Amino acid sequence: MQKPAIPEVTRILAEFAADLKFEKLPDDAVARLKVCMLDTIGCGLFGSTLPWGKIVSGFAVDMGGKPEASLWGSKDKVSSQNATLANGTMVHSFEIDDLHKNSIVHLGAVTLPPVLALAEQNGGIDGKAFITALAAGYEVGARIGMGLGLPHFHRGFHPTGTVGAFSAGVAAGKLLCLNSNAMVHVMGISGTQGAGLMAAQFSAMVKRLHAGRAAQSGLYGAILASMGFTGIEDIVEAEYGGFSSTMSGSYDLDKMITGLGEKLEILDVGFKPYASVGVSHAPLDAVREMTGKYNLTSDDIKKVRVWANKSTILHAGWEYKPGAVTTAQMNLYYCLAAMIEEGDAFVDQFSESKIKDPKILRHIPKIEIIHDPELDALPPEFRHSVKVEITTTDGREFQLRVDHARGSHKNPMTPEEVIKKYRTLTSKVFPSERVNEIETMVLNIDQEKDVSRLGDLLRIS
Repeated sequence: MQKPAIPEVTRILAEFAADLKFEKLPDDAVARLKVCMLDTIGCGLFGSTLPWGKIVSGFAVDMGGKPEASLWGSKDKVSSQNATLANGTMVHSFEIDDLHKNSIVHLGAVTLPPVLALAEQNGGIDGKAFITALAAGYEVGARIGMGLGLPHFHRGFHPTGTVGAFSAGVAAGKLLCLNSNAMVHVMGISGTQGAGLMAAQFSAMVKRLHAGRAAQSGLYGAILASMGFTGIEDIVEAEYGGFSSTMSGSYDLDKMITGLGEKLEILDVGFKPYASVGVSHAPLDAVREMTGKYNLTSDDIKKVRVWANKSTILHAGWEYKPGAVTTAQMNLYYCLAAMIEEGDAFVDQFSESKIKDPKILRHIPKIEIIHDPELDALPPEFRHSVKVEITTTDGREFQLRVDHARGSHKNPMTPEEVIKKYRTLTSKVFPSERVNEIETMVLNIDQEKDVSRLGDLLRIS
């Protein structure tokens, strides 16, 4: 019996990206991309104030090179490659950047930094070309991640670091107006550099670097391909040593290309109202809703039980031991304890002092996280589903199931809510006049003749 032909996924995705035109983008996709840009910028500027953001920004300055592109939240310009590394790291620096749930990729962190750096370096890039490049990068990364599925994550890879290199490369290649043949090589160079191990979630600053490194790898891929350097032409689908066959024990190439161009995945990108790992958001929503609805104080709560799937427990359901801020943000016990005590899990709940605060930690023994095989059997769109039960000190019990966390594409934040988040984060760096100026430019980016001005706005003058 003849073996079925393997679809040429790499070339199909490359042709889609190379052929994509601004005029083909639906109005709602353009609108979503603008909001994604604001969210990404807010996250990056806030990241510039954090210790690891300052370290990587300083590293970029020390690496030298031509002053081509802006370091966000700084006075400096550095090479486009080093700006991309630092800015991508800063965007992903506090677990608050956008997330495409079905691919498990933080697309803004790996896509906007290389495209803006290239636009600054080259000059003369208009807003429509800029938006189109972002759309191409978002789509290709989301689709490859969807095809790899949870087995890729379960193997211990961080999809933003691995798959994100494709997003970055395609977006940068699109901005350079590369044709489909060159775009194949962009993917073949970018994807082989993708890296990121999930053990970083337990304590290390390096998890933040995964996004920056993927963004930089993609930029390298686009620049090298533009110079005639070649990559793996079937990198996505190759049976031996290919990205999918190596990175995932069970992958679906058809998911990467079925319906391509009919509905853009940008419309399924969600935003994070909490500064914590994505799988924590549904249980956080449940606790927040029940404590509010039933007027429960932290002292009223005797027990919190969370039933979750294997992926959630693997990702966030491990024993909490106070250490790095990353540890707290990636740990469901701490996140829930913070919500119980403070009624929120945003940036203020993840300071160096809060993550070891006895007032918060006293709630951790109340929390029980239980594996529910029935939740494992749900379709991928229910990957974050949980059931939560609160028992009060006076014996009352309240239960709630949450399938789609607030901010996800099935339970979206409004554009106004995302813009409010952007303003809150950006105000940590800039006065209100600059915050408003950036916002106005981004929301009208398709009318810009030269988007390099945005890089200037993101620097401290």
